[in-house]
Amino acid sequence: MRRIVILLSGFLLLLPLLVVQVEAAEKVGWVGPIYKELSDSLMKGFKDYYKKTYNKDIEITFVRPGGWPVCVDKVRAWRGRPDADVFLGAGAPAFEVLEKGGFIVPYKPKDWDKIPAKWGGMKVKDERLMWTCFSPWIVTNLYNEKVLKSLRLPPPKTWKDLLNPIYRDLIVQTLPYASGTQHEAIEIHLQTFGEKEGWAYNRLLAAQLARFSTGSTDTTQLVARGEVPIGVAQPQMNAMSARADGYPVKDLLPDKTILVPEAVGLLKNAPNEANGKIFLDWLFSMEGQKYVLEGRYFPARTDVKFSVWGKEGVAMAKHAQDALGVDSFWDLKVGFINYDLELATKRWDEVNRYYEAEIYRKLRELKSSLFLIEEVEGEVEVAKKKGVDVSKAEAKIKEARRLFEFDGAYATARLTASEARALLVAASR
Repeated sequence: MRRIVILLSGFLLLLPLLVVQVEAAEKVGWVGPIYKELSDSLMKGFKDYYKKTYNKDIEITFVRPGGWPVCVDKVRAWRGRPDADVFLGAGAPAFEVLEKGGFIVPYKPKDWDKIPAKWGGMKVKDERLMWTCFSPWIVTNLYNEKVLKSLRLPPPKTWKDLLNPIYRDLIVQTLPYASGTQHEAIEIHLQTFGEKEGWAYNRLLAAQLARFSTGSTDTTQLVARGEVPIGVAQPQMNAMSARADGYPVKDLLPDKTILVPEAVGLLKNAPNEANGKIFLDWLFSMEGQKYVLEGRYFPARTDVKFSVWGKEGVAMAKHAQDALGVDSFWDLKVGFINYDLELATKRWDEVNRYYEAEIYRKLRELKSSLFLIEEVEGEVEVAKKKGVDVSKAEAKIKEARRLFEFDGAYATARLTASEARALLVAASR
């Protein structure tokens, strides 16, 4: 009995040590909107690196609640006590929003100098070290070349081309709240067409849609399967990924576009800050960047050559070179809009709210109003060719279109279109 008591006492003395050892397990946490292919690749690569370098296993947790805006809101909800160490993925506006909220802190990863400061006039990394691009890409649109060919339709080359009636019900996109890429696409429209014209464009484009998707990945899959032949506002690497899987998908740079520096930053009060910094250092190493490419994202280092990596056995290197047509992402020749990052950051939440309230939630009313306007416009043109005095009806239908496009007053626009039809009927008697 005494021996049992002694053994039990010894076990109890060792218990705190065992608890300490359990609590000391190495951990790191990420939060962000990156695709599963990339998160799987980075998890494998970093775990192997950590084991090889420190002779320890590391546990990685990854929180991915949705697209950029949803992930930003997740970090906001933590209120400075994050359940992750690193914000992984999303473009510059998301990080600017997080910085203004005081949720990220500066850190300069090793090999930071291998990432360009700017490219094509656009910012690639933050000079204050709040965020750094680990994978650059360009906002594009996608199309299924096999389906468009069977429909005998040309690929839409510009944003305005998408409004051509030949593409009605052949386009899919998601909501700006669900996808940072879609959010950036709307910023492109607002900053290049002007705010009123940009929202008018988005109303007209919404009327062209076959449906809304649940996110960028869903859009890519719908286009790849040929369910909807055209996908709007897609990360450039999505076409590369789809083609690597054997789908006849191509990306098409629209006439007005921007660079998206898919970035990474260190969260304030990170619970595993030391391992977060180790991860950031590794991510920008040549080894880390290879895992970025294997995860079907483009690497950001300026000294990367796809042809060299292909010879070294990096499986995605050939697909990247074929997709881009150059040996390094930074060899691309692309012109970008004069993008105002400060403005985009300032109205981040406003853009998301307005689109959801005034376009998405009113989509049925939007479509019915526009379709009535188009019908009456057609009737006016037919009557004009017959010699009917359509001046009053024409003025009224122009007012209806203005109400629809620039005011978003769908019910009033529909009523005005009905009044234009009545005037046309009276003039035709």
